[in-house]
Amino acid sequence: MHNADYLEIDGRLGYVEVAGDGDDTLLCVHTAGQSGVQYRNNMNGLAALGFRVIVVDLPGHGRSEPAVDGPIMSIPYYADWCAKVLDRLAVGRRYLLGCSIGGRIVLEMASRFSDSLEAVVAMECPVTPATATRFRRPEDSSTPSVRDQTYYSNLSLIGSAVPAETAEMIATMHCREDWHVTRSDLIGWGMHDLWSRLPDISCPTYVVSGGDSFGNALRPTADRIPGALFQSVEGIAHYPNQEMPDFVDAFKGWLEELRQAPVAARGGN
Repeated sequence: MHNADYLEIDGRLGYVEVAGDGDDTLLCVHTAGQSGVQYRNNMNGLAALGFRVIVVDLPGHGRSEPAVDGPIMSIPYYADWCAKVLDRLAVGRRYLLGCSIGGRIVLEMASRFSDSLEAVVAMECPVTPATATRFRRPEDSSTPSVRDQTYYSNLSLIGSAVPAETAEMIATMHCREDWHVTRSDLIGWGMHDLWSRLPDISCPTYVVSGGDSFGNALRPTADRIPGALFQSVEGIAHYPNQEMPDFVDAFKGWLEELRQAPVAARGGN
């Protein structure tokens, strides 16, 4: 099964794709400014693990309509929106997977809804005490085009082990972003106050970092979550699900580690 549909949430249409007929649900959340297209190469593989895989386009991203009040600057809003998607479509146990801002979103969900979650994998999402974030207008007469800024900045965020052709595809696909949406996402990231609530996460959690990106600098985020596991993947940077050719196998391994981990990493179950 592979279906695509629009759900009316908060007065606007949100685009979702669903793959697989598994007994449990895996929600996948993309990076800032991007869309669920980031999971196109592993969505069916994740479904083959026995999941009903739900891939979302957050409000204003990809094929989803913008929120009523325009671009979102709130991680908690995205978390609530994703929870509403799950309430509509989820079956069985609920698992979460997210990268970058998507990783922040699934950790925000875990900080509030741990009791309803079986496990969370959060990638490339360092959490520190929140500080005000300001962004200048990304394009003026003295700067490169938004397209070039997007292309080259994302090319620099790809790991050293990634083939050039794959890196080129990742960077080029990012050029579809709307800078109004991306900027709002990043402002929301900078204002997001999650550090003090990481200890509230009680469901099994795996924090994954790209060795060529945050590396071990992401370990404090994992250390602050009770029982969380951590891995830094060599040769990979900011987009593990796009950069790793064996991502589905890696994800399966992370879940298996969580299942075999001490009780503290299994939400006290």
